[in-house]
Amino acid sequence: MVVRSWVLLLASCLSAVVGLAGPLARVANTTLKLPEIPGSFGYRLVEAFPGLGVTPVAIVAPPGGTNRLFFVEPAGRIRVLADLSKPGPAAVFLDLVGKTVSGGEQGLLGLAFHPGHATNGRFFVYRTVTAMTAGRTNKLHDRLSEFRVSASDPGRADPDSEIVLFQQPDDAVNHNGGDLHFGPDGYLYVSLGDEGGGNDQFSNSQRIDKDFFAGLLRIDVDDRPGSLPPNPHPAVVGNYRVPADNPFVGATAFNTAAVDPVKVRTEYFAVGLRNPWRFSFDAANGELWIGDVGQDRWESVVVTRKGANHGWAFREGNIAGPKSGMPAGFLTDPRFNYVPPVFVYAHGSGTDKGNSLTGGLVYRGSRLAQLHGAYVFADYVSGNVWALRRQATGAPKIERLLGKTGIAAFGTDPRNGDILLADVNGSRVWRLEYDAVFTGAQPPATLADTGAFTDVASLTPAPGIVPYAVNQPFWSDDATKRRWVSVPGTDRFIGQGADGAWTAPAGTVWMKHFDMEMTNGVPSSLRRIETRFIVRNTNGIHGLTYRWDSATNAVLVPEAGADETFTRVIDGVARTQTWRYPGRGECLACHNATAGYSLSFNPAQLDRDFPYPGGTTNQIAALADAGYFGDVRPAPRGSPPIAALDDESVSVEWRARSYLAVNCAPCHRPGGPGGGFFDARLETPTALAGLVDGVLNDARGDDANRVLASGSAAHSVMLQRQSVRGAGQMPPLASSIPDAAGSRLITRWIEQLAADPPATAATLTPVATLGGLRLKIRQPADQTVALEAADRIDAAVWVPIATPELVPSYPATAREIEVTPPIDQRTRFFRTRSSKP
Repeated sequence: MVVRSWVLLLASCLSAVVGLAGPLARVANTTLKLPEIPGSFGYRLVEAFPGLGVTPVAIVAPPGGTNRLFFVEPAGRIRVLADLSKPGPAAVFLDLVGKTVSGGEQGLLGLAFHPGHATNGRFFVYRTVTAMTAGRTNKLHDRLSEFRVSASDPGRADPDSEIVLFQQPDDAVNHNGGDLHFGPDGYLYVSLGDEGGGNDQFSNSQRIDKDFFAGLLRIDVDDRPGSLPPNPHPAVVGNYRVPADNPFVGATAFNTAAVDPVKVRTEYFAVGLRNPWRFSFDAANGELWIGDVGQDRWESVVVTRKGANHGWAFREGNIAGPKSGMPAGFLTDPRFNYVPPVFVYAHGSGTDKGNSLTGGLVYRGSRLAQLHGAYVFADYVSGNVWALRRQATGAPKIERLLGKTGIAAFGTDPRNGDILLADVNGSRVWRLEYDAVFTGAQPPATLADTGAFTDVASLTPAPGIVPYAVNQPFWSDDATKRRWVSVPGTDRFIGQGADGAWTAPAGTVWMKHFDMEMTNGVPSSLRRIETRFIVRNTNGIHGLTYRWDSATNAVLVPEAGADETFTRVIDGVARTQTWRYPGRGECLACHNATAGYSLSFNPAQLDRDFPYPGGTTNQIAALADAGYFGDVRPAPRGSPPIAALDDESVSVEWRARSYLAVNCAPCHRPGGPGGGFFDARLETPTALAGLVDGVLNDARGDDANRVLASGSAAHSVMLQRQSVRGAGQMPPLASSIPDAAGSRLITRWIEQLAADPPATAATLTPVATLGGLRLKIRQPADQTVALEAADRIDAAVWVPIATPELVPSYPATAREIEVTPPIDQRTRFFRTRSSKP
């Protein structure tokens, strides 16, 4: 909401601006010994096709081809690299951007080429659209369609050749499944999520007589002899048939309950899946592997079979799921055909954990003999990439290969079967490689070896390494932090993006040191825990972590990370606390490309004073005066900086929004890896952020639940998840104790929302003075006020006026401010523009 007030003033004063030199001098650092591109031992990722220019959620090779690859982009494009020996920008094969709804888990999700594509030009796509269905209003649908290549240009698809097979109304924007593959039998297989957000809230699982959800379909797109027409259903458009041997053809009962065979979705091949985001066939034996994304506790790898029931929502992994009513004997009676997971892993941080499984493939390539026959898969959030090998008896053998967050799918290079990984966050396609010996630069073994500090014991930074502080730190389990940055050379500069964020040149290094009071409130109990580095390179970033093993030095943590258990005395009670030293892949879960890699080195966090050796001044001004931005000074911020958690002079709303921006926005933003419908960034107004009374992916079985429910902490799921640790915690990584102060602040905001009064306008009045003009501005609580001027009251353009007295802020209470505006010889009109967060 924006409110304006006006005043006409006539004056003849002039103003001047005087600049002051800052206390920070820029020098080049020459001591850091951190590799810009880390070396590797064993498995590593290399960019498969430099310059490709795609944001992939699927990688598909056409059948029988050896020199082309197709890349599916969620926005609605399919791109093709027509000659794999000549990397470069991928060409557009099919553009459905204007006919696809994308965002979050929606969009163009799957692509499969017909086995006879080389001669018939047919292929199939799965995407989210806005469409009509009989008896339904115009709304989101999941659509399966057939297309063909252009008759005049076989290198491109014909966008007008679409033939719709089915379009199922979308109950929720997530859990869409969407993967497509032709099986060895020549039938098309389609994966479907439960659409339920959480707890299968729409009761889409364990049903074969309802809609197209929570399973795997098998359909005939070639009208083979003996195939059957699909049963009538509002979602069925037609143009396909059902294999006569599909497992539920003619079914009259399911889970011991009677079903009408005319209403059965005979397309089902397997059921009881929550969100089978990616699946694949083993090229050697035809086994069908599925990565089924779990809810709060477990992720599941399954090998399915005809008629299999994988248990959701009676089961999650190998434990009880959220739904009751599981039939007696469901897990053991062959009539139910329950197929348990081959492997499950728990939610959380660590080399054996994660939060969102990306199904992979069984490696049958020619170059990595040690992986032959292993199922390679990943976790989108934790970044772990594993290889699974089943054993003759007992649990499968799991090997962690490396860490890389944002992996949305796997594919193969048709020339040699190499494993390719679709990095949707980094907009790259990676190739899995293996080095028998360590290659590249070895990271320093100790903190002293990094060259970051001239004296490690006192943490005295080397020349060219600049300390900085933030307005509000990310919650780190009660640790306190110190920070430094090094921008390489003196001829490379911090850039400014279109959205006001900063960019950093390759070679920039951010450092963060953690201390912990072993007895809270007792400074003498302070213990050094770890020092982390984030190194910017041309491909993104990589991280290194050093664990303090003495008072004077720290040692490099293994690539996979490590855990350590402390005994701390908190409020007089001895408690056990687990500290996570992140692995190198885990760093990228939060420090992702969408968030700009560095989470705290930005104008909203650094807009504050800092005590430099040469004097205390604003950090942004100091960096600018020292030449870190080159010849272009950062533009003044039009909104207040991030507020400290405990700054009672700032409104509760702005402090709460600041807290969420710091702790949630790295993932919960447009294009970010977090789920949900809300945007936690500060630049998104509260009214548009989807936070207050925002709709949930998972309402936890209660329609009154919201992201933050006005006046009801009990129905605010965000608060509930940030206040616990374990299953369903937020943030999902790197924390073992909840932030009590943060929860109290969010609770205050929730309570305040129930009685939030309507916004009032700022007032603007002239003040009589001798020899000049002053304006009195009354700034309402929780509103920022800007002053603007023009030569006419009906002017189309009003110019912002900067005064030292009026800085962007959201005060806790209303206040009055007197300002002296710069004016010239002409009559000028002034007005205020006030707005809420």
